[in-house]
Amino acid sequence: MTKKIISILLVTVMTAAALSGCGGTDKGGSGTVTTAAASAETAETTAAELRPDLPDTKFDGADFGIFYSNNAEYGGTKNDFFAEELNGELINDARFDRNRIIEEAFDIKLFTEDLPGTSATAATTKMRTMVMSGDDTFDLMLSCGYTTCDLAADGLLYDLYEIPWLELSNPWWDQKANEHLTVMGHMFYTTGDISTADNEATYCIMFNKNMFEDYQLDNPYDLVSGGVWTIDKWIEMITGVAEDLDGNGKFDSNDRYGAMLWDDTMMGVVNATGEKCCTVNSDGEIELTLYSDKTVSIIEKYFSVALDKSQTYTYQRYNWDDKLLGSMFKNNQSLFILQLLQMVPKLRDMEADFGIIPYWKADEKQDEYYNTVGSWHSVFMAVPLVQKDVERTGMVAELFAFEGMNLLTPAYYDLTLKTKAARDEESSEMLDIIFRTRVFDLGWYYAIGGYNEQVMNLLRQFKSDFTSMYNTYENKALDRIKQLNENFAEIGK
Repeated sequence: MTKKIISILLVTVMTAAALSGCGGTDKGGSGTVTTAAASAETAETTAAELRPDLPDTKFDGADFGIFYSNNAEYGGTKNDFFAEELNGELINDARFDRNRIIEEAFDIKLFTEDLPGTSATAATTKMRTMVMSGDDTFDLMLSCGYTTCDLAADGLLYDLYEIPWLELSNPWWDQKANEHLTVMGHMFYTTGDISTADNEATYCIMFNKNMFEDYQLDNPYDLVSGGVWTIDKWIEMITGVAEDLDGNGKFDSNDRYGAMLWDDTMMGVVNATGEKCCTVNSDGEIELTLYSDKTVSIIEKYFSVALDKSQTYTYQRYNWDDKLLGSMFKNNQSLFILQLLQMVPKLRDMEADFGIIPYWKADEKQDEYYNTVGSWHSVFMAVPLVQKDVERTGMVAELFAFEGMNLLTPAYYDLTLKTKAARDEESSEMLDIIFRTRVFDLGWYYAIGGYNEQVMNLLRQFKSDFTSMYNTYENKALDRIKQLNENFAEIGK
């Protein structure tokens, strides 16, 4: 997109916004810090005390379009806004009820369009083409980090802080996301109770309780609660568990392992230290922070077992389908699984009990656990730059998030995960910790220096030289960061 086209669109849209009225929001965002993990009781209490300050405005049955695309592994798109009718399924019915509330509140008619499957590139292309052509079909979009970041970098998304009636300091918006995703005082995408897809994109560790009893291992819940759940403890637990069950002299899917590893664990390992690939510094600029003593140390420790095929099973090197992962875990063939929370409901029919815990600390001195929101699987809300009525979009998005806190989040978190998939009260407590300590890493989302793929390639190729890899792509990363900072610095001038 040329600078001339961007300038014309910016002037047109900003002028329309200025003429349409007031609203606005505080860029500081100092509201109560909550996450999608807020319990149903907390949501109900908060809702009674705090409601969005929105006008009683009707839009005469106007269409309101939501474009939805996410990288859903193994096909399909998780659309948080589509529900044709009540069917007794908790999440569906929560969506249906929320949609009716929104439509009646503003007298609008919602419609959604999915771009299913592995669609980051396709979604980016579609939205870029629409904005450049002045197509205002979609008022709101939810798409993966790669898509939203590409569009933001090209100047094709609204700064959410500038949208009337969108109050991002409210507790139905994720304050960690707002903090981590704001650059140069601008934020082009975020998440919160408007969606549950970000929950499913959150990293976690699952453990097989039967195997823990068989090997007489320490209770991981106690370790987490005591602040002593570390990577050293994890390595100690998985060492010696692996066994060649079929006696064929090689380790394959028929055998037992200390842990089953997913390629993307590499990003979670980095963030587990509290470090990020990229951080927003005190000047509001993106800064490369991937390489540090903590990062080098934890990756070395991780590789001591992750690259040992007789200890762990990097299942995607042999079968990409997570059905293999699930079946091996159900068959007591792995002590741990490192994956996403989206995996948890797929284990509901597992006879052996399992639990859920956060990623470990680098050491006991670390102040907190840190759990990544995955780049490929992430879903963020954004507002395309071309709008029919940006004020209306702000109102609708705000009420969507508020009612999501009342309806969608409790259905997903308290009723679906806590009572259906999670097997015990302790796992529910662990979910609270996981959601409270989430990390949104711009370095992964903007694919800075290609490090998001390169750290995974070390695991994929069973290579251990992190330092050499980092040095190879450092200049590329710094060039990209310089360009992004310059782009964002120009916005609003």
